Amino acid sequence: MKFLFTIIFIVVIVVIYNFISSQATVYDTNFKNLEIHKNKITLYDESGEKIDTYTLKESIKAYSIGDIDGDDIEELVLLIGGRFSKYGKEVVIFSLEGKIVEIYREDFSKLNPWKIALGDIDGDGRCEISVGVYKKTPFHQVMAKRPFIYSYEDNALRPKWRGSRLSKPFTDYDFCDIDGDGIDEILAIEVLENKEKVVNTYKWGGFGFQGFFQSHSFRDIRRLEVVDGLAYVEIKDKEGWYLGKVKIEENNIKVER
Repeated sequence: MKFLFTIIFIVVIVVIYNFISSQATVYDTNFKNLEIHKNKITLYDESGEKIDTYTLKESIKAYSIGDIDGDDIEELVLLIGGRFSKYGKEVVIFSLEGKIVEIYREDFSKLNPWKIALGDIDGDGRCEISVGVYKKTPFHQVMAKRPFIYSYEDNALRPKWRGSRLSKPFTDYDFCDIDGDGIDEILAIEVLENKEKVVNTYKWGGFGFQGFFQSHSFRDIRRLEVVDGLAYVEIKDKEGWYLGKVKIEENNIKVER
């Protein structure tokens, strides 16, 4: 009997390990020549030939790609941490000019970081870097998800906005130019008091974010993704789950099936 329990325990551990490993395997859809797998980055040329690889000591928890310094060349921004840790530890930035070169690293472990998102919120041609954190703030003494915003200046991350929160609790967020004005807005999946969810949007106002347009409520919303400049979410209604495209229609956010 003891032997049987040991076998079952081993099987469970293997299943959990394989699940976590599969979740850590991600491929970027905007930068076609880059592959990200667990703790390894691989760069290819236009013909598909491998140019360079880079292996990190810790796992890649989240990442985003964009031009953060205005030179028209995209950089890779990673959040890395322990494989079995819920939160990340360090934000690491890489140059991708012909080979993979680390250009910046900062410890964010005290902020419980869980997300990286890039977007040009002020229209200056440079992407700001958002680190999604889980913490209290001086004006909101409750543990909650928050989107801290940084600019990359003089080879360092400079705080641009570390506001207490969005207008409502949220589960996820990203950046997207939802109205086509050349400036990215925040899109967030927010939770209402009745536990239903909405897609809400925010514009940068110079010193903070201002509410823009909001969708009507749904039973549930998950998996916010921005692909090639378009935003998608998974929506749950009375008929079940479906994939919807987020867009503006008649001065409201609409999720089109």
